[in-house]
Amino acid sequence: MMKYTFRIFSMMLATLVSLSLMGQGELIFDDSYVHEVRITMDSQDFWAQLSDDYQSNYPDVPYRIARATIDGEIVDSVGIRQKGFASHFGSQGNKKSLKIDFNHFVSGTKYDGLKKINMNNGFGDPAIQRDKLCYNILDKSGVDVPRTSYAKVYLNDEYWGLYLLVEQVDRTFLKANFSDSDGNLFKNMSNSELDWLGSDTSTYQQIFELKTDPSPEAWNDLVNLMDVINNTDDIIFEEEIKKVFDVDLYLKVLAVDVATGNWDSYIEHGRNFYMYQDVDSRKFNWIPWDYNFALGGTFGGSVGPGGGGGIVIEDPENCKTIIEGTCPYPSTDTIFQQVIAEDSFCCNNSWDNVCQDLYDDILNGEVGGGGPGGPGGQVNTLSEFPVDMSGSSKVLINRLLEVPIFKERYYQSFCRLLDDNFTTERIFPLIEQYGDLIREDVLADPNYEWTDDQFEADLDQGSGLIGLKKAFEDQVESLTSQLSQLYDCNSLVTSTLSPLDVSINEFMAVNDSLSTIKDQDGETDDWIELYNNTDADIDLSNAFLTDNPESPEKWQFPSGTSILANDYLIIWADKDEEQEGLHADFKLSRDGDFIMLSDGSEVIDSLTFGYQENNLTYSRIPNGTGVYVIKEPTFGFNNESEVAVIEAYVGAVKIYPNPTADYLNIELEKLPKTGVTVIITNGIGQTLSSRLMSTPSIRLDLKDLNGGLYLVTIQDEESRTIKSEKVIVFK
Repeated sequence: MMKYTFRIFSMMLATLVSLSLMGQGELIFDDSYVHEVRITMDSQDFWAQLSDDYQSNYPDVPYRIARATIDGEIVDSVGIRQKGFASHFGSQGNKKSLKIDFNHFVSGTKYDGLKKINMNNGFGDPAIQRDKLCYNILDKSGVDVPRTSYAKVYLNDEYWGLYLLVEQVDRTFLKANFSDSDGNLFKNMSNSELDWLGSDTSTYQQIFELKTDPSPEAWNDLVNLMDVINNTDDIIFEEEIKKVFDVDLYLKVLAVDVATGNWDSYIEHGRNFYMYQDVDSRKFNWIPWDYNFALGGTFGGSVGPGGGGGIVIEDPENCKTIIEGTCPYPSTDTIFQQVIAEDSFCCNNSWDNVCQDLYDDILNGEVGGGGPGGPGGQVNTLSEFPVDMSGSSKVLINRLLEVPIFKERYYQSFCRLLDDNFTTERIFPLIEQYGDLIREDVLADPNYEWTDDQFEADLDQGSGLIGLKKAFEDQVESLTSQLSQLYDCNSLVTSTLSPLDVSINEFMAVNDSLSTIKDQDGETDDWIELYNNTDADIDLSNAFLTDNPESPEKWQFPSGTSILANDYLIIWADKDEEQEGLHADFKLSRDGDFIMLSDGSEVIDSLTFGYQENNLTYSRIPNGTGVYVIKEPTFGFNNESEVAVIEAYVGAVKIYPNPTADYLNIELEKLPKTGVTVIITNGIGQTLSSRLMSTPSIRLDLKDLNGGLYLVTIQDEESRTIKSEKVIVFK
């Protein structure tokens, strides 16, 4: 009951935080409703042009110029093109995945702070939920992943279908999720075992793409990672791999990939991931990508020639492996066509053991295989990987799990995953929620490649398809049974803390260069002070801090961390975990944020805060238990030792009604002598109105605004944001 209450509380906090905070992508990735994306091109033959661009130029597909209208907001001169490989060739109709580049033709153009957005067609995923659910599970596990939402997509005013919007992994993503965005981002472009291929960097450039600034040093660092993974002596491997690779992060990803049967990933095909090398730590961080074939996702469909639903590849005879004869099968072989749709290496490079394994797996019905009526007529089943992945053919997995402490951490990740994340109690309501959200638009989708009955079946127990609920039920039972034979999850001691045994006593979200509070490296970073309200020392080894209520286990205190009785503990919120001391993997936002301390099942303390002034803190008075006041910092000391409390700038702010139609009321508890400015902007950052507020309350006329989502910002005379709030306008 305690954990159920914790989940409900976290969901409520998530709702409150999402309504009060704004950031890049917050509008378009609001998944509480289905967005509308309209792409307009001058040519009436636009689809043939986009298709020809793809067929003639893959993988370097050019962009066509177009106008995008997103939730009523117009962005001119954007780039549009088709994307994907399996999702492209496997899709038998016109519903291809798409990419919008707002910045391609007009430098600096963004929508909602973003340069690019992916629009995935849901290939292999009748419920159009597998990416979304898997990213949700990863996020709760503390892994930084792309955000998603749904959109109805129109091309030249013709409803093209229901798409899943997926965040682009680029510098904007890196800036939001890592300590910096200036490091090296590599994308796995084909099959990669992460094997040692020698010291020649050009060999690795055939497999990986450096997405950030070209640099010989970057490629040398990647080769060094491969060298450490493959060639380091067993005796020093644990020490050396930790210097160049975030092991704990990958072990979380590995647990989710195994749990979801994600065969189209590194664990089987060596595909679908990014690696980002952080500037400060020099470590490579794993960023997972593309989960449409997880949880029983299938190659199959229900339309196309004969209604068979298999993969159709255009001109497979042009594959290098066919022309040179390295493939033992003819180009007309339907399973060969599925293999190259899934792994382009088997078409464009050579037919190796991985290609043959994939061919055999499809032939034997172990992965993909076409669903009802697909090639061979087999029923798709969820690919099962053992919890114990020791002895994996993948060198990274095998070597990590040979290290006892890494293997234990991996099992601990699985314990937490099955405890309150990968559970039917948590996931079933999400499946139903997303199903209800998109049902009407899916059933109206003219290019949906499944039947209405298959959509409903995939939301539940399946009928020929695996069915999402059945996939979860079967996996939870199987994984729980396996894990019980491998590791005693009861040995993973959780804390017995009660609320406010340890409090978030003080924090500073804007610690600038004028501050005297610095970490051991002389850096002025955000910080959080905890206080032990009890007369006993408290072990925090199994406690967590987070800035995201949907990811309560985002940062775990290192093993052995304790806070002495009636004493203080400082955590630097700077995303720089490699520095000495306690450094959480998140930062605090000046414009408002959220902090929660928990033991993984119960909230110990939490708060949501608004705009923060430079070098001032929110501090509890009375110390440890009181309400938060704005004041000068008392870093590591009793908050009442310094009594000069600075009053909140404007007090309570009310913006209502929301949603609204014709007007908006704004009320301030206190009005500064210089007044404040109220600014209304649209989804692409254009200022629609700006008005000086010289009285404590005003009414804004909204009759000239179209229906949509707007941002109302209140700023002081120095253009500092006091409050921002999303407002929905109905017409």
